[in-house]
Order: sequence, then C-alpha cells, then structure tokens
Amino acid sequence: MLRNYPVTKPTSALSTGNLLYLHLLKNIAIPARVNHEIWYAGEKAKLETPTKYAFRGNIPLNKTLEIITLSGERITETALAVPTGNGTFRYTFGGFEAPVLVKDLSESAKKELGIPATARPTDKVYNSNFREYPDLEEHTRWSNELAAFSVPKSISSFFGSKGKTNYSEKDILNFLTTCFGDLSSSEMTYVLHGNHLAWAALAYMRGNGNVEGDISNEFYSSNPPDFYVKDLGTVLPMMFFALANLGKDPVEYHDKLDVEIWGAKAAAEYMRQFMPKK
Repeated sequence: MLRNYPVTKPTSALSTGNLLYLHLLKNIAIPARVNHEIWYAGEKAKLETPTKYAFRGNIPLNKTLEIITLSGERITETALAVPTGNGTFRYTFGGFEAPVLVKDLSESAKKELGIPATARPTDKVYNSNFREYPDLEEHTRWSNELAAFSVPKSISSFFGSKGKTNYSEKDILNFLTTCFGDLSSSEMTYVLHGNHLAWAALAYMRGNGNVEGDISNEFYSSNPPDFYVKDLGTVLPMMFFALANLGKDPVEYHDKLDVEIWGAKAAAEYMRQFMPKK
C-alpha cells in the first residue's frame, strides 16, 4: 500500500484520493456505528437511575402490561391485545413492537414499572433499538452503513463529474473543508444528495416498491429545512472519520458548523482516536 492511514499530512500527488476512497469503503462500519454507540451508552446509563428516567430497555418479550395505546396509536383486539373493559388492553409483547411511550401505559402499568412522575408523556419506556450495533435489525444497520458508504461514493462522483478522476488526498481535504464552511455549497449538496439516493433506494425496497410519502419528495424542491439538517447528521460521522485519517482534528471542523446537530460533537470527539499518534 502506497499510503498507510492515518497520514500526518495529505498529499497532492495524483490519484492518492483513490487510496483514501478505498480505505473509507473498507471501514464504513466505524462511522456507521458511532452514533448508535453514543446513543446506546446514554440510554444504558438511564437504566442505572430508574427513579429519574422512564426508560426500561428493549421490548420485553412475552411480558404483559396494561396499556392504552401502542407507540401513541390506537390498539385493535388481537391475540396479543386483550381488552379489559375499561378502555385499556392487557398486552403481551412479541418483541417486534415500535417504541413504547409513557403515554401508552395505564396508571397501573406506570406504577408496576415505577415510572417517575416527572417523566414526559413522549419519553420512551421500551425501544427495540436498545441493543448492541451488530444485533440491530438488518435494515436499521444498512441505513447507517449506507449513509457512511454514500460519502466516499459522493466525493468520488463529484470529482469524476468534473473530469478529475485522478483526484488527490489534498483535493478531498479541500472538498471537506468547503463542506463545513458552507453547508449549502455544491460540495455539501452533492454529499447530501448521494445520501438521499441511498436512503430512498433502501426505503423503496423496505416498502416493497412503495413510492408514497417522503420517498416521493423531490430532493431539491419538496423537503423542509429540517430534512437537510437531519440528513447532515447522518453523513457527518464518515466526514469526521475521513478528516481524522487525513491528520485533521474532527472537532475543529465540527466547530465550523453554523447549525447545531445532535450527537455531532460527540461523534467528532470519538473520531479523534483515528488521528495519527503523536
């Protein structure tokens, strides 16, 4: 291998961008899992203080509770949901349910679980995503991995569309620097659009060919501002990882952002471990 990552200084030598591109593709699991690991650690810490937080972990397989709704939605009678006669259901969890909220629980269920009185109605009590990253449902993992995968693919395509197929590491650094300095630049928009296409393809397959709802929105004209901000949050970990491998401090680039992104600072700090050792 001509280059061993991380490097202390990016080179302007022709075609070295391809070496970094291949390195990023081979390591998509690192940025793909970082936000989940940060979130998982935070949720796990909540379990240690049940009198302060409503969270009680993963969906409790075969546990029966009295509930009013499920994920805020009306319940219909099934083998799992038996009406009590007073507007609630005795519900036996199958382990496949969407997150269970405080407002889903009857008063007796809240008492049984020891839900603190300070808990908000929308606080999650159970969440099926509360598990180690490798144990996540495969489509959830793929969604994270496709976001990471889309970044080097987008960078490569950006230079290729301009005829610069032999781009360098320094070209990539300049590309990333522009992205962080101007979130509506053509460079950042290229990354976000690549990520959107990856997400739309996965959503299309998950929906068995359905193109209704968000998937039908035109990327450049149909989406609200918060859509682009949320998408930005999914691609930042790979961008931070790329910067670290080029010898740049991801936190310094995070601080260039002129909008707040949940978890971005923690992801940037996490990626510092992949910088060159002094």
